Amino acid sequence: MALPKIELPAYEFTVPSTEKIIRVRPFTVREEKLLLLAIESKVAADIIVTVKQIINNCILEGDIDVDKMPFFDIDYLFIFLRAKSVGDTVEVKLTCNNVVDDKVCGNQFMADMDIGKIDLIKDDELSNDIKLNATSGVRMRYPNYSVMRKLEELPDIDKKTHIIASSIDYIYDKNGMHSYKDYTLEELKEFVEGLTEENYSKLERYVDNFPTIAAK
Repeated sequence: MALPKIELPAYEFTVPSTEKIIRVRPFTVREEKLLLLAIESKVAADIIVTVKQIINNCILEGDIDVDKMPFFDIDYLFIFLRAKSVGDTVEVKLTCNNVVDDKVCGNQFMADMDIGKIDLIKDDELSNDIKLNATSGVRMRYPNYSVMRKLEELPDIDKKTHIIASSIDYIYDKNGMHSYKDYTLEELKEFVEGLTEENYSKLERYVDNFPTIAAK
């Protein structure tokens, strides 16, 4: 005789970027072990695949594509699932950013965070349509989770250009629109690096103000 299966609870979750409501379940002990193994491997590709796999497993109802979701949707949803699965309190490592004698403190310490009480901070006045001159500009988009996780593998000097190029939806000028889908990432990086410092700073401001998750 087969052992009984304990029914898991279901919760409603509002996707931040679209405000669509989906139904999800907590992740199981088996799925948590998969995540711990991926984190211990310290391989970004393994962590990306595992996180997306767990989220897909936990979605009961809802028309969403985890591969295309903005990174902050994935982070926010995963924190929500973690709170429902393991508990609201998690120990995190924080860094002191206070300035002492013209130097950032930098000391690290552990603290308990209530992840059941978090908010998504978003600058609604920040436009994704960035003018470069009178006839041309760039329409930006939020990168997905895979793009953001892979940043960890890049040298610091390359990260900003990489994330800006990865956030371009299309470039437009008097001749029409040029979608990111028609160009390689290297071609988009070349475009970004060919901008003036003034125009580069406009794109930089957009990616520096991506939505962030913060405790209430």
